Amino acid sequence: MLAEATPFLGLLHCATCGGAITAEIQKGHTYYRCTKKGKLMPWCRQPYIREEALDAEIASLLKPFELPDGWADQMLSRLADEKKASAQTTAHLAAQKRAEVEDVGARLKTLLDALLDGVIDRSEFTAKKAELMSRKKTLEDQTAAFSAGRANWLEPFQNWVLTAKNAGEIAVSGSLQEKRDLASKIFGSNLVLDCKKARGSCVKPWSLLLEKHQTGGMVEPTGIEPATFSLRTRRSAN
Repeated sequence: MLAEATPFLGLLHCATCGGAITAEIQKGHTYYRCTKKGKLMPWCRQPYIREEALDAEIASLLKPFELPDGWADQMLSRLADEKKASAQTTAHLAAQKRAEVEDVGARLKTLLDALLDGVIDRSEFTAKKAELMSRKKTLEDQTAAFSAGRANWLEPFQNWVLTAKNAGEIAVSGSLQEKRDLASKIFGSNLVLDCKKARGSCVKPWSLLLEKHQTGGMVEPTGIEPATFSLRTRRSAN
């Protein structure tokens, strides 16, 4: 019940002693403070902060991570193209692998006929069958792995773009729970409370958005897969 009434509970820890930040409700107001149970400094004297003030602190941390609409739309368009190309490539590969699997199936039938006709003995049949079945399993695994590898990063990356696009709106007018969820995604467990100020280091890929502010623009990417995609683009794209 307390967690529902105190959405920032568990989001931060104390910058001085490393202790957890707890919450308590007094006279209709919610306050956050260090539990003073940190192992390094049990005498921690970090002050409490009212929820409204902490809300403002979290909001200010979220604002720099907004992805401008123009950049987000461009990236979503590129993702749509990548999805289409990925689907076509996967379909082509799947058809090719199916043909190879069918060929293996035909060879297994021929092998069985050879055994039944007495052309080969049982030991030769068993060894050859094991070889063909191994080949069939390899083909099936390759098809599944390729399909998963091409698709697994597309949806998460699209969701990240949409989240980053809405980050500014959440920072300004989102609910406390929405701000907490977004802050958790951006900072992970790296948020601390220090003298009524919230601060922390962001995790990837959110850290790439800070590079955008430092460079003033982005460099046109040559591809958008995770290993090659850059969030920097030319200012003219804005």
